[in-house]
Amino acid sequence: MPHPYTETFKFHAELRGEPLVVVSKPGLADGAALGDAAMLSARLLAPGPAERVLLLGCGHGALAVALARQLPDGQLTLSDPSLIALRMAALTLAANGVAGAHVSERLSHLPDEAGRYDRVVMLAPQSRALGRRWLVEAHGLLRPGGALNVAGATTSGVQSLIADADALFGAAGVLGYGRGCRVSESLRATPPPAPPAWAAEPGIAPGSWRSVRADLPDGPLELASLPGVFSYDKLDAGTALLLQQRELGAGQRVLDAGCGYGVLGVAAARAGAAQVDMLDVSLLAVAAARENIARLGLRNTEALPSDALEAVAGRTYELVLSNPPFHNGKAVDTAMTGAFIAQARALLVPGGRLALVANRFLPYERILAPHFARVEIIATTSAYRVLVGVV
Repeated sequence: MPHPYTETFKFHAELRGEPLVVVSKPGLADGAALGDAAMLSARLLAPGPAERVLLLGCGHGALAVALARQLPDGQLTLSDPSLIALRMAALTLAANGVAGAHVSERLSHLPDEAGRYDRVVMLAPQSRALGRRWLVEAHGLLRPGGALNVAGATTSGVQSLIADADALFGAAGVLGYGRGCRVSESLRATPPPAPPAWAAEPGIAPGSWRSVRADLPDGPLELASLPGVFSYDKLDAGTALLLQQRELGAGQRVLDAGCGYGVLGVAAARAGAAQVDMLDVSLLAVAAARENIARLGLRNTEALPSDALEAVAGRTYELVLSNPPFHNGKAVDTAMTGAFIAQARALLVPGGRLALVANRFLPYERILAPHFARVEIIATTSAYRVLVGVV
């Protein structure tokens, strides 16, 4: 029987006075609602019928349907760092019979599409640093006079991001407010103003990476990371605690589930694992993990985009490592972790182990217990625990 996490669902809604069907699933932030920023954007934005438009942070694609319906002679490209979002957006477009729109897995359309867009619409991400990366991307992609629209909730920091747009573009006017959200518009000036200093920061400037120091069991390393990846600018304390246990699978087949920029997988590969697979639902995380694999010349190691552990279904492992996500947007949600624990058990050989680190308040023993012969707590701090499930 499929895990409830893997099932998609549909809901009916209305944008700009027109009905639409939205396809979504668990694991997608705010996936069961239209979203106030998207609703406000649909009401306020009126692109020309032949515009070429890029939507950054497309989510499940509801706003994309509303925009595409205004572009009978134009083109709409959808982008999102979440693999789940891209899949649901494609299904939402298909469910509404939308033509002239396509979903892109590219993290950047620069430099080959520089100056080719008439409008970039940006649903503000939670990470301001990622928002700044998108602003720089948008500035490079827009033609002179092209429009940038930034939409988001006041409580999520959209005002700061609009101020960043003002600094980069030279002006950012607010088109409207509603339901605690606002939508701004900036035009790409000719000549452009001098960019703010943050536009050249590593990880924000196109083609660049943020460098993160990670103290691994065999010594410190500088790893590549990107804004929008979990704990992108420093090694988080939970992962550091798991590394201290040296559960790294020398000589074994190892899976790093929810790899981020690849710290656990890199440590396992350097500790002599026979094979290391890294998975993450974030395309930004997978890109960073792949960059680190390439930089370090790691053999028998790969990073793959994956919703839970689907990308390695049918493979087997002696060890699965994870610092699993437990937030869906701002809400605590262990649905993805529950699915990956069930899937991990199916991939582990007899005697295999799942080692994960989690905040102390999360009830992971209860989730692990039905799947493993034995569950042990092997390390505890005031904030975290390391749990091991043994097949």
